[in-house]
Amino acid sequence: MAQRRNERENRALVTRRGLLKGAAAVGAGLCLPRSVAGAEPGAPLKKTTLRFNWTAKGEFTPLYVARELGFFKEQGLEVELLEGKSGTQAVQVVGTGSDAFGFVPSIQVIQGINQGIPLRVAGTFGRVTGMCWASWPDVPLDGPKSLEGRKVSLSSASTFFQVWPAFVKKFKIDTAKVETVNADPSARVGLFLSRRLDIMADIFVANDFVVLQNKLPDKKLNLLRLSDLGFDPVGYVLVANRSVVEKEPELVRRVTRATQMGFQSMIDSPKEAIAIMTRLYGERLGAPIIEGQVTRLLTLVNREPKLGVSNEPDWQRSLDLLYEAGVIDKKLPLDSYYTNDFVQA
Repeated sequence: MAQRRNERENRALVTRRGLLKGAAAVGAGLCLPRSVAGAEPGAPLKKTTLRFNWTAKGEFTPLYVARELGFFKEQGLEVELLEGKSGTQAVQVVGTGSDAFGFVPSIQVIQGINQGIPLRVAGTFGRVTGMCWASWPDVPLDGPKSLEGRKVSLSSASTFFQVWPAFVKKFKIDTAKVETVNADPSARVGLFLSRRLDIMADIFVANDFVVLQNKLPDKKLNLLRLSDLGFDPVGYVLVANRSVVEKEPELVRRVTRATQMGFQSMIDSPKEAIAIMTRLYGERLGAPIIEGQVTRLLTLVNREPKLGVSNEPDWQRSLDLLYEAGVIDKKLPLDSYYTNDFVQA
């Protein structure tokens, strides 16, 4: 009840601040053509659904901003944002057409497309996934060899677990010197806090790391991003059911444009984006965690060559990494995975 009340209050506040004015400003920043910049006045809104890979968290802020500031509405849309249980589940429900769109890490999308699930990426919004390691202040993190001689979390349910064999091979890690702890993701924070882990090696900088650091406010944890090692595939993508792409391209275009506008608004006004997400989910997640997640998310957003554009070198690098790791058994042509037809360059 409290969350619903927060959502109603947030929408009312946004309306008072001038929803249309904010939408127009961001739309102008993206240079949207007048023919596709918005819906016809008085036309009924087109309803559709967008599925996340997980429950609400700071990394999804741009989509909530797009809804709360009216960017979806300006595009003639009523988009239902739906929480998920995993990237695999989100890929499956979008693939079956139960949901038209998904906001999912690229790894699960690439796996799904390779398996024949009818999907197409309409926009790449994560430059990298944000996989990272965290360690206690007295446990150095100065490179891959830092894992040797340490107790390290490596959950079989984590993304890093999938690429671990390739990581070991690339960086010549002596696994006999690494004591890996296959802990459930819900248990690993407790293990770390009780000093039964030296390094958490299967977390994300804009999600788990923020939660962990928030629990240890008097200690500055060491952080190593796998992207700094050149070992992190592209991150979150906006994906659509392939049938929707083929039969309703204007719908895909409008959802993609509104998503771009949500991201641009977060980039331009991060404090406002944080405030929106805090009003919606502060009671559940905690205001400091939301602020930390959004702040970290800003470092992961794909802005090159333009916001949301799928970059050929980055995608090729990601496919090579996943192929070498054994996560996928083949590399399809790049246009089997994504299109840039719907992003506003």
